[in-house]
Amino acid sequence: AAVVAGMLMGDQLLLGGDIWNWVQGRTGSAYTWIIDQRYPRVLAAVLAGAALAAAGAVTQGVCRNPLAEPGIIGVTAGAGVGAVAVITLAPDAGSWTVTAFAAVGGLGAFAIVYSLAWRGGLDTSRLVLIGIGAAAFGMAVVTLIILYSDPWNTPKAMTWLSGTTYGRTADRLIPLAAALVVIVPFLVSRRREIDLLSLDDDTPRVLGVRLERTRLLLLAAAAVLTAAAVAVVGVIAFVGLVAPHLARGLVGSRHTRVLPVSVLLGVLLVSVADTLGRTVIAPAQIPAGLVCALIGTPYFIWLLWRGRARAA
Repeated sequence: AAVVAGMLMGDQLLLGGDIWNWVQGRTGSAYTWIIDQRYPRVLAAVLAGAALAAAGAVTQGVCRNPLAEPGIIGVTAGAGVGAVAVITLAPDAGSWTVTAFAAVGGLGAFAIVYSLAWRGGLDTSRLVLIGIGAAAFGMAVVTLIILYSDPWNTPKAMTWLSGTTYGRTADRLIPLAAALVVIVPFLVSRRREIDLLSLDDDTPRVLGVRLERTRLLLLAAAAVLTAAAVAVVGVIAFVGLVAPHLARGLVGSRHTRVLPVSVLLGVLLVSVADTLGRTVIAPAQIPAGLVCALIGTPYFIWLLWRGRARAA
């Protein structure tokens, strides 16, 4: 329903018959142009929501921290530095160049955070703390780049940092779709290990799980998904935090159920946010990342309040 609403709603409202005629190649030039511009945005929201939610579920399970999310391992900040540097310092660079630098920046930041957190083994608390510091440092670098670059390029950089599907084309979604096709089945195949890692460090070892290797593989998979999503749609916060929480509230803590439900909820959240952003003040638009923040922040506050009430 969210995907159908995304196709029908926007600055120009469409009918189901318009979509059906477009599928059959019978629409006029005006409606063909509208739908050709709209369907990549809907697909971008679907793919980004799925990637961020899956990465969030894995990160929370491996780190054993319900407040963890993909950005906490440095990927989002690193991708932001890479993308904003290209946008502001090389404004003539194409969209594929921006995507490539964002992906390299995100994965490079994860590698640095993981190596700094490694001391004869990985301590998840240390990983989270170093990730928070790396995220703050990355955003400071982004701010400096924007402040000291050509002000004419600032709106483009700020739009990317706000997380948007604007101007996305089908070919730019290929890396993100490929990452999902490869990584998500891998995560599903490792669902038992994620369950064990979410308990403690001793139980996986007793049951024959190669703790450090498995943890590195899972976090690297989450980093790849996050980097691919951020490279395509920019920074969309709270999806990786909120979707796994909602999933566990609905189906329990077993990742056999948490992973697919998280993916579906991530798709729902980003799709609804993108549709609202394109519709509420049309023809002007609100970036999907800002809408997700407006939705996620009240939920996050309510979650903390509920946890405090239960403790009391």
